[in-house]
Amino acid sequence: MIEKMCKLLLWVISLNLSLIGYSQSAVINHRAENLGNAELVVTYSLNYQQDSLNPHDIRHEEMLLFLGEDVSLFLSYNRFLSIEQFKGFANVAEMHAMFQNPELQTPPTRFRYQIFKNYPEGKITKVNSIMGDPFRYQENLNGFDWQLTSGASEMHGFKVQKATTEYGGRNWVAWFTPEIPHNDGPYKFNGLPGLILEIRDTRDHYVFELVSVEIPGEPMLIEFPERNYIKTSKKDFFRARQSFHDDIISRASEAGLSVESQQTAAENLRRRNNPLELTFD
Repeated sequence: MIEKMCKLLLWVISLNLSLIGYSQSAVINHRAENLGNAELVVTYSLNYQQDSLNPHDIRHEEMLLFLGEDVSLFLSYNRFLSIEQFKGFANVAEMHAMFQNPELQTPPTRFRYQIFKNYPEGKITKVNSIMGDPFRYQENLNGFDWQLTSGASEMHGFKVQKATTEYGGRNWVAWFTPEIPHNDGPYKFNGLPGLILEIRDTRDHYVFELVSVEIPGEPMLIEFPERNYIKTSKKDFFRARQSFHDDIISRASEAGLSVESQQTAAENLRRRNNPLELTFD
């Protein structure tokens, strides 16, 4: 039993390493396009239900929105820490030493994507990886049909207004403030006349709430990582990701895991059945 668990653990570690999406050459030579400095750093608290059949399993992560003059970047806080750590490695040996010492590792994240708004102009660009292969796809920036409600209230010391929209197979309710004149928000959400402070779907499966808005104490670059991306459409990316999930048992088998361990890996993925975007059109 111990041997089986060790094999499963090693396979999971291998899977997580491949999902990071950094090749050894990228670790040694950090390459990125400079998109400007962040004028504001917005922190959101995300509570989400990863299993649509288990309302008691609520997960939490902190997310960051870097707002520049023309471009913004959204990613998880732990993903940001991981990127900064990898940028600091001088060679592959330092990277390997980190993986061998749990105390040196940054906390894990379920959200490895990076979302760039208005890059290129008028587009949303999302980068993510599937088994170490870096993918990139684009959507139109002005893709949200917002319905504004009358009246105003207050939230986090700001005057806010309510707006609703439908996206990714979910209905969303947002509160934004014109007092922070950035038509941006968490994830891909944008297009309101002010910063989104809170947004949630009507089933409360995904809830983004403002934690803080800060002016950086020192210059913080918004960088687009240079990779040999697989440029694809949103639809094809979703299909590739689903194909990986559907093929998880075969991949676990190829890794030499027992049937029991293969089933465990499949069950772990099965519980992650409630993505933020339920549809891709």
